[in-house]
Amino acid sequence: MRRVLLMAVVLAGLPLAARAWPSWLSFGETNKVVATPPPPLDFGGPVKAGDCAVTFDDGPGPHTGLLLNLLTAKRVKATFFVLGEHAKRSPDLVRRMIAEGHEVENHSWDHPDMRKLDEAARIKEIEATEALLKSLGAEPRFFRPPYGAYDSALIAQARKNGLEVVLWSRDSEDWRYHTVAQLEGKILPASQGAHGVFLFHDIHDSTIGAMAGVLDDLAIKGCRFVTVAEYRDKNPLPEPRLPQLTVPRPASAVQ
Repeated sequence: MRRVLLMAVVLAGLPLAARAWPSWLSFGETNKVVATPPPPLDFGGPVKAGDCAVTFDDGPGPHTGLLLNLLTAKRVKATFFVLGEHAKRSPDLVRRMIAEGHEVENHSWDHPDMRKLDEAARIKEIEATEALLKSLGAEPRFFRPPYGAYDSALIAQARKNGLEVVLWSRDSEDWRYHTVAQLEGKILPASQGAHGVFLFHDIHDSTIGAMAGVLDDLAIKGCRFVTVAEYRDKNPLPEPRLPQLTVPRPASAVQ
């Protein structure tokens, strides 16, 4: 998955909570689209200090069961943004996530760049996954678009389905980095405290192997582990009125 880049531009006159957002993703300098920002999650404000939502994308995968064992041992509740096609192949893992108190959310059916789809295809990606997850006992609240790629039409469609678009503030880049030290260097820069929405992928065995050390160190550094819903509900924010922003399109779709 392409690297997430925090917003470089602070919009004058916005509330402090809005100015604290990260911005969403840089994929290169090719073809740009105009998009409305997702509904607000305040990833940077002092009220969030200590709240850490650990999230896993693209599963369930072959190693997700081992990850669930670890999360139980560490008493950590996580949020899984699952793909419909993978949930269909491993329904028992999704049921287990729910039974063990984890949050299961919508990450599309098969990981396309949603902006490149027509309206009917977008609806199918969201609604087919939603229907499957609900049949397995989940009640999704959030939609995380593949590659973090979104536009205003996608936000509107997600809202029609009762979902809030949510991305992340700390990208482990675990497709690139594979050790505890490397992952920590990405998600907790030396100058930043322990808080935020953390992105990992449960399809990588190296991520599963490193997670025990990562979770231990996050706890030592002050993390209180919450799900994305808890993170959102503990600190509700009014939606500010924002102008439209220019968001880069991905040069290529790399998972």
